[in-house]
Amino acid sequence: MLRVVLAFAVVYRHCFPLVYGMEEATHLGIWWTATMAIVPIFFILSGFLVTGSAVRLTLGKFVASRVLRIIPALAVDTLVTILVIGALFTTLSHYDYFTSEQTLSYFWNIFGFIHYLLPGVFEQNPHAGIVNGSLWTIPPELGCYVMMSFIIILGWVSDWVKTLAIAVFSSAAIVAAPYLPEQTPGFIMKALTNPGAILVPEFLFGSVLYTKRHAVPYSWTLFAIAIGCVILSGVLLPDEVYSVMPVSTVVLIPAYAYIAVFIGVTKLPKPPLFSRGDYSYGVYLYGFPIQQAIVASTGVTSPYALFAMAVVPITLLAMFSWHVVEKPTLKLRKGFSFAAKMERQRQQELDKS
Repeated sequence: MLRVVLAFAVVYRHCFPLVYGMEEATHLGIWWTATMAIVPIFFILSGFLVTGSAVRLTLGKFVASRVLRIIPALAVDTLVTILVIGALFTTLSHYDYFTSEQTLSYFWNIFGFIHYLLPGVFEQNPHAGIVNGSLWTIPPELGCYVMMSFIIILGWVSDWVKTLAIAVFSSAAIVAAPYLPEQTPGFIMKALTNPGAILVPEFLFGSVLYTKRHAVPYSWTLFAIAIGCVILSGVLLPDEVYSVMPVSTVVLIPAYAYIAVFIGVTKLPKPPLFSRGDYSYGVYLYGFPIQQAIVASTGVTSPYALFAMAVVPITLLAMFSWHVVEKPTLKLRKGFSFAAKMERQRQQELDKS
């Protein structure tokens, strides 16, 4: 349930730049800064769960499991976005739209090479032209899987000390990137200064937490302190939060990590509608373009109204993604995936109830 809550929290957060524009949204102060915790918590949780698969799988089975989890639903989302959403909202003729280089380039999203523009689509929206801004986290997620693959090869999956060392070193390198000498190779600087770079050590911290999960105390006091740290960051950090994002995120990783694990092991009530599948990935994939489509078609000026209008269509598409694409793919992973095994057990328990 935590992943669904986080996915809708991302949808809610996106309502503000999609209504006001990105520049205006970044000056919303404490709320905007504090909600930057959502994506880091997502990646820490991902590191925690993916490590559960990595400790049980060979390299080949791990890679196959990750590809089957990410690519099929992403491919369908890409096709729906191009053939339905883009075709409905483009200001170009259908011939010009479908023959445009931008449209053809958007197909690369299927393989994780993310493009954000479709010709003539959402160009008059406040957050102009961006069709699916959520997909910026796909390359870092794939990068995390590559990193985990190397850890499997080295035999370090259960060695939390080495994984923690990699996480700390990579965090330090990202923070130090602005101060590196000009002679530093360009590809290194590009990797370290990429907005998604910090998500990799966050994923690794989640991996460490999985390995040491039995040593993490379940404490409401620690949870309250962690939440307080995140809120305090919203008070202390300037509006131009992106200028200090790497430093602030690294400092807050322990708080993010504890929040993720604490909520993850806490029994949360699940609405009946969400009891038959994991709709979080579908919410993530379809949330942004549906929100942009609503803004384009209604001219809504309230982020709260946008969220209320978007919840139902996003949920329906997420259900479609799960039952038509993700769940059938889960059956292909059932022979080797830890996550798939856990989902099957959950489904069996639901069927008995």
